[in-house]
Amino acid sequence: MPSLMELVEKVNKGEMVDPQQLEVYQDSSNSAEKFLAHHAQAMLDLRRAQQHMMQSLEAIDYGDQKVLSQFMSVSSFLGLTDLRAGPVVRFGASAIARRELALGLEAIQNGVTFDMQHGGAWSSDRENCQFVASQYDRAAQWIGWTNQQPAIWTNRQTRIGIICSSIADEEAAGRFIRGFAKCHDSKRFKLFIYSTECGVRREKQQFAQTTSLQPSSKRGAQTLEDLTKQKIITWTAPTDGDVVTAAKSLAAQLINDKIDVALLDATQADPIASLIARWDTAAVKVNLVRTTPLYAGSVSSVAYLDAARFEADQHYWQKYCIDSRFVLEGIDADAAHGAMPQRSVYGIPEQSIVLATAGNDLDRTLSHEFIEAVIGILRSNPQTIYLLVGDGELAWQKRRFDSAGVAKRIGYAGKRKDLPGFLRIADVYLAEFPSACANGVLQAMSVERPIVAMKSNADEMTTTASTSSIVGSEAAVPANDPAAYAERVTKIIRDGSFRKKLGQSMRTRLEQHFSFAQTAQQIEQLCEQLLQRRSEAAPEGS
Repeated sequence: MPSLMELVEKVNKGEMVDPQQLEVYQDSSNSAEKFLAHHAQAMLDLRRAQQHMMQSLEAIDYGDQKVLSQFMSVSSFLGLTDLRAGPVVRFGASAIARRELALGLEAIQNGVTFDMQHGGAWSSDRENCQFVASQYDRAAQWIGWTNQQPAIWTNRQTRIGIICSSIADEEAAGRFIRGFAKCHDSKRFKLFIYSTECGVRREKQQFAQTTSLQPSSKRGAQTLEDLTKQKIITWTAPTDGDVVTAAKSLAAQLINDKIDVALLDATQADPIASLIARWDTAAVKVNLVRTTPLYAGSVSSVAYLDAARFEADQHYWQKYCIDSRFVLEGIDADAAHGAMPQRSVYGIPEQSIVLATAGNDLDRTLSHEFIEAVIGILRSNPQTIYLLVGDGELAWQKRRFDSAGVAKRIGYAGKRKDLPGFLRIADVYLAEFPSACANGVLQAMSVERPIVAMKSNADEMTTTASTSSIVGSEAAVPANDPAAYAERVTKIIRDGSFRKKLGQSMRTRLEQHFSFAQTAQQIEQLCEQLLQRRSEAAPEGS
């Protein structure tokens, strides 16, 4: 018979055990045993209750909001995030089918947002995303918004509207807006900025969201001030109605502003942007993809800002004859970085050599072979500290650092709003292998940090910019050679003059090839190509 601790461990892992095995300990005179046995039994009962709630929802096509709320509460308590999103989205689909459109759209927003925020797998599954897209298609049709005339204008300057879910100073969409506002060709293009405010609490909200964000006026105050100085028009969706009211208002504003190209920097967690993507609100609509696309068939192009995701999805778009491409999102090399971070604040000795890696998906990019290389580097260089910056669960990586005896020399900075300025705390940037976060590399280049990257066997076949091609041959070592990688890092650690020289060359390379000016030019060329294609395809007299 398994021990109580073995039973508790199985329950904590989500495994089912025979309740009778726990009953033996529930009347124990040992208070600790009694506590553990009853708590494990409670968790088993909750899991059974959650399964029964799921079955009851299935029986009525997910149409009962009270039972759904109970299901959501229990799932969240149990930490079963992957099981939560599906039923919430199904409830939204059921509401849309009943023509309760705002309720349904807000429910879908809740389910997708929660899954994305908690790193769930549901929203990364293409079939699930296509199901969400079909619900947005149906809602867009039934809302009945129509443009009285085709959205094709004869503007002197091409009008580009960037549509985002929120304007926030320290988020990627906010940096993109500031970069494009600064670098676009203002003689040929007139820029407009729109925020759907989808995460802000609405007065007539029918389905509560897991979190509510402050409005853009507070989160993006500096960005809005900069845009005003540049005389760029900004618009935020009203929050005194529901999502349908906000979507209609945004659609009308796009028509009123005679937007030629709408750049939708949003995911399926934004129902307002998803509706706009389906209505005739601009001659050309482009979905800028950071994580997952909108899967709206009415967009003219899908432009990925992440190379790995583009490589994974490009054949899908080819199958549906939808233009897709990769756009490398550069860095504003002249952006202000604020005060220099002080090592003492983070408990880092001033004389240490700090190695760093930054990314938004560290649990994926920090591979076993890379972690082993880092451990070897730390052992060979006792004065070094390794700092991880960004998102990631990192359970097995932490265990490996601990078993290797280097855990006390590892720092976890978490997600930072002050990048790339914070990376000035580091002396050397380590690009992960075999797959690295390009944005982290570019941010390190912008603050003159030397970088070590490893080439990939796929570099010659890929259609996008690999990390090794970004940093160039000076900072890249041969593929499949962790020893060469470690040797290069050690050389940079021990040779201060070489370290400074390589950092300066990385900054120069960024300015020449990967500043946001190049990104703006790519976006402008894309807009012109798509408008020309639209013009050529339009029937005569239209």
